Amino acid sequence: MKKSILLLSVILFVGIGFSQTINSSNIVNIGDTVFNAVDVSPSVNIGSTGSGNNWNFSSLLPNQVDTIVFSNPSTIACAATSFNGASYKFAQDTNFGFLKKSSTSMQLLGLSNGTICVASQNPETVIEFPSSYGSTFNDIAVTQTVVSGAAAGYPAVDSIRVNSTTTIISNFDASGTATTPMGIFSCIRQNLERRTTSLIYAKISGFWNPSPLLTQNDTAYSHQYWSDAANAKYPLVSYDIDGIGNLTGQIVWMMRYAANPFASIDEKQALSVTIYPNPANDFITIETDETIENITILDVSGKIVFSQRKNQNTRIDIQNLPSGVYFLTVKSANSVGTTKFIK
Repeated sequence: MKKSILLLSVILFVGIGFSQTINSSNIVNIGDTVFNAVDVSPSVNIGSTGSGNNWNFSSLLPNQVDTIVFSNPSTIACAATSFNGASYKFAQDTNFGFLKKSSTSMQLLGLSNGTICVASQNPETVIEFPSSYGSTFNDIAVTQTVVSGAAAGYPAVDSIRVNSTTTIISNFDASGTATTPMGIFSCIRQNLERRTTSLIYAKISGFWNPSPLLTQNDTAYSHQYWSDAANAKYPLVSYDIDGIGNLTGQIVWMMRYAANPFASIDEKQALSVTIYPNPANDFITIETDETIENITILDVSGKIVFSQRKNQNTRIDIQNLPSGVYFLTVKSANSVGTTKFIK
């Protein structure tokens, strides 16, 4: 009898270890920072569907480094009207993406270049809550973008309008343990299929042509690994696959997660921060509209390389910092602001 109970306990323990339920509390908050790396030529086995997987990503290399700061969306002027209810923004290439997190899902509301905001008519669902092994959802995202003909590569027409419809098919098809350079995590794997049809219309002599100038179809497949670990509030590992599930290229993996150090501050109050010169060699000067109470500088790995409280001097000596990219956070009595500079 004791042997049977012991065996049952082992089975339950293994099941609990692999059991993951992702809720909104397991996703990044405003002010958080994610430090990602990219392995451009990985050699790994991505496993199969089902439970009990042991994914080994420990050999992944940081060939490239990328830092994602989830910052206040209201710092973009057009965001208030275009992205109603946005929880935060993040840099995406030369644009900003705007995300809305609720108790039931996280959605991508649209993009902005800092001046123009392009909102989705129907936002794209990134993940639903709760999600666990076996969870599925389908979604349809619709976006319309209008640019000048010259900007789109059609100088002979007035404007180009792109109507894009994306069908999202999500299936949490695998669970298990993932070993990455950051540690060992129980997680679930999201298998995503995105089918996009884009209809491109031309405006000529003030009138839109009723027939599309061009129709484009694209299907993309990817895997995202999610964990409810306290230090993994963003996909641990992400990569693209082909239609039959084979890895097609690079792998993005999380090096480090840093929670908002000023989470107690009202998230709606963003402090405008300017640094000059940028890039800088010896000193940087900080300009804000409020009295500075704390200055923190982090490197791309998330390590604090400078910290100072009750600062009266806004000229900071950076001569001892190695060359690279840094993130400066300034706290006042009522707000907080973050910006980036290069040494």
